[in-house]
Parts: sequence; structure tokens; C-alpha cells
Amino acid sequence: MPSSPEPSSPQRPSLGRSAATGLLGGFLLGGLGLLAVGLSNSFAAPSCDGLTGPECQLLTDATREVGRTQLLAGGALTALAASLFVLFRPRPPAPPEGPEQS
Repeated sequence: MPSSPEPSSPQRPSLGRSAATGLLGGFLLGGLGLLAVGLSNSFAAPSCDGLTGPECQLLTDATREVGRTQLLAGGALTALAASLFVLFRPRPPAPPEGPEQS
């Protein structure tokens, strides 16, 4: 006699949900990494060894602008990962519909 699966067995996570979780983890880590590098480029002065004054100024300005762009992109990736995580998180099963017992 073949046995039927138990109705109360836990549901296996789907491959799509697992892939989305990995992708969101990558977005989150990449966004946090970009935030860290952007903060470093925005507030730390680059080394100007062997450069003239105008060259050093150009390097400093370019590094700050790239740092600002990295801060924006890192913040956007982190916010995207957080919002998609909320969207794809597993939800508890709905309670059964029926008369309430008081």
C-alpha cells in the first residue's frame, strides 16, 4: 500500500527563492562595500607623491567625485537589497478561515 506524504510536513524552499536570497545577499554586500570605499574616497586625501600642485588638485577632485558616485550607488544597492528582501521573505501561513471560538 503506497503511503501518502504527510500533510503537516514542512515545505521545501524553492530554487527561485534560494537564488533570490543569494542575489540579494550579493546586492547587500556589494552595496556595503561600495559605501565603505565611497566613504574612504570622499574623506581620505589621496597620496600626491611626485605630483605637481595642479596634478594633485585634479587627483583630489576626481577622487572625491568618484567617492560621491560610489556612495550613491552603494546606498542605492543597499536600499534595493533591503526592499527586495522584504518582498521575497517567507510569509507565515494564513490562519484557517472559520468561526472563532471564544
